[in-house]
Amino acid sequence: MTGRAIGTRLALAQARSDAARARLSTTIGALQRRATPQALAQDVAKTLKVRGIDALNGLADTARRKPLHVGLAVTLLGLFLARHQIARLLRRRGPTPARARTPSPQRGSSK
Repeated sequence: MTGRAIGTRLALAQARSDAARARLSTTIGALQRRATPQALAQDVAKTLKVRGIDALNGLADTARRKPLHVGLAVTLLGLFLARHQIARLLRRRGPTPARARTPSPQRGSSK
């Protein structure tokens, strides 16, 4: 191999190395921009939005196919969430007339 051929190959290798370095630098810059807290938060928000829309679409399809099941599930969920308020209302009503008339057994009496 002549000195000129080696110089040409060396120059070509240097050019490839410079091009690879430039691509790597561009890639690192893009990754750094994507890794900022703002960019990550936007990415998460976008993903949650898309998944939420998909979930709502699935729920709407299910409600169209099985309205009775969905209505029952929503009713049960509402009752579960309101269980404390319902219990409070039932306690507030006081004793029923049948309970008020029956004498309660005395504690501690041995008669």
